[in-house]
Amino acid sequence: MSGMTSLVQAAGVIERKMETVSNNLANVNTVGFKEDQPSFREVLSTAQRVTPESLEERFLSHEYLDDYVGMDKSAVVVDEIGKNFEPGRMRSTGNDLDFALANDGFFTIDTPQGERYTRAGNFQLDEAGRIVTNDGYPVLGTNGVITIKEGVIKANESGQISVDGVLADNFRLVRFQNQDQLQKLGQGFFAPVNSNDLPLESEEIQLQQGMLEDSNVNSMLEMTRMITATRAYETVHRALTRLDKLDEKAISMVQA
Repeated sequence: MSGMTSLVQAAGVIERKMETVSNNLANVNTVGFKEDQPSFREVLSTAQRVTPESLEERFLSHEYLDDYVGMDKSAVVVDEIGKNFEPGRMRSTGNDLDFALANDGFFTIDTPQGERYTRAGNFQLDEAGRIVTNDGYPVLGTNGVITIKEGVIKANESGQISVDGVLADNFRLVRFQNQDQLQKLGQGFFAPVNSNDLPLESEEIQLQQGMLEDSNVNSMLEMTRMITATRAYETVHRALTRLDKLDEKAISMVQA
């Protein structure tokens, strides 16, 4: 793998990391947001061994033109963008339609694309008396879309909803066996990548009314990552510029 190729790949990895950090920072105040974490893997290759034939070639290979020296080369590529499901800070709101999950689990939402799952419990009532997300998607309970009459809304830790003391429904709270493999779909929604990874209803999920789970993004850590990535990108850019000049010098030597 040539020095130029390695540097270009490195620049691509850094750019992807910057995009991830920027998205995390943009969602630092998004309810229920889970931090994206890029993971990387090293790709190794062995260049063909070619003995330098001149002093100029030895000089150039010593600097950057690794094709001449036959060393093992490596490059780093983005393997996948993972999710950090560590819980965010619980914040009290006093709003009866704000809910937070104190441990692993998800609310089930009805969308035109099928069931979706979210940690964001900042719900509201629409004109039809349905509990919906901020985007108007109905929240599902054990009896389907949760629809309630006006009154005092209370929910216990197991997700049972009562209105004026009368049981109305129960939030459909679910878990996934392979939570780390869920994919993000925007709007705070998750869905399983594999259709066989079915949601599992669980009585162990604990609901807290009048609370919201904040984003789990650490803004100070993300700013540090952004500064580090920016410096790394600048270093790669300088190396590319230097390598390009060395290539020009090598071509001029061959043509001379």
